[in-house]
Amino acid sequence: MTSFSLTTLDNPDWNKKIASGLRKECAQLTGNPEGFTNHSIYVTSGSTFVGGISIEQHDHILWLDSIWVEPTFRGQGVGKKLLQEAHLFATKNKAKEMQLNTYFQNAHTFFLTCGFEDIAVIPNWKWGLTCYLMRKNV
Repeated sequence: MTSFSLTTLDNPDWNKKIASGLRKECAQLTGNPEGFTNHSIYVTSGSTFVGGISIEQHDHILWLDSIWVEPTFRGQGVGKKLLQEAHLFATKNKAKEMQLNTYFQNAHTFFLTCGFEDIAVIPNWKWGLTCYLMRKNV
């Protein structure tokens, strides 16, 4: 019988091995390549960062990994503009739907008004916040 031991020391090489192994398993299960197309879109006012969105193409799904608008620029249409640009990217790249998750009630309401729907709601998820998994057809 093999003897095992445990360690909690961080090992970046092993972290890469874990992530790579999971990506390969997903590729085998889905037939989709393990690499994803990452793309970022930013909004500026002069040289000032206003907001941005990070997206990943996963075959026919465009995953909105993160979207941020600086608090002083909220309520001015910046978030909607970022989502419109993400939608254009999805259309150009033949995605069939956009997906995201959020932990913030005001963001959840915003995404609902932009046509997203709840797929799943997980109360008391990370940081004790409710997680909303959402999607929208392209």
